[in-house]
Amino acid sequence: MSATATLAPPLSIDSPEGQLVLDQMLWPAGVPWPEGQVELLAEIGKADANALLRQWGHPLGPWQRPFGAQFWGLAVDGEAAAVAVSGSTVGATSAGFKRREVVELGRIARAPQHPGVMRVMLRLWRDYLAQRWERDYWPVKAAVSYALPGKTGNLYRFDSWKCLGTVKPWTYTGGYSNPSAANRIGDGLKRLYVYEYANRPL
Repeated sequence: MSATATLAPPLSIDSPEGQLVLDQMLWPAGVPWPEGQVELLAEIGKADANALLRQWGHPLGPWQRPFGAQFWGLAVDGEAAAVAVSGSTVGATSAGFKRREVVELGRIARAPQHPGVMRVMLRLWRDYLAQRWERDYWPVKAAVSYALPGKTGNLYRFDSWKCLGTVKPWTYTGGYSNPSAANRIGDGLKRLYVYEYANRPL
């Protein structure tokens, strides 16, 4: 984080527990913004990301995997607009890659009042945030994500991700043993999407 980073105002959201105020976040410094405006994108804490996922009713709920993750927030006019979670895959392989070759977009969600921001957040994550996984973990050759059961995954398809077909529900009962919450949605079949950085368009 740059020593010249600026401190963004806290973001307030409503939750079943009452109003929550997100921790103040340091926003990356760079080309100066007009006075009074707030930079849009920053890494946030797990608690803040999960509060937003709950507030916005993500079907899979908060992020609870006990291994590596990064959490990213997008703000518009000083208010939270979208969130994305980067994570290590559950399985030892995914989309033909080993675990230590990929990063998973484990959650992506938006505020109801920003219906068009999901594509923006996906592109930002794909082109910038996914590859910051290397900072804390390992370099990535590809990004993977899943369309929830009953969804075609057009968000990914329109963003040049490749669909590898449906994936059976997670049912493993040892070690990290919680079955995927997606199992309780429809038939539980998710569509696996991959974005390979070697095939990235110019």
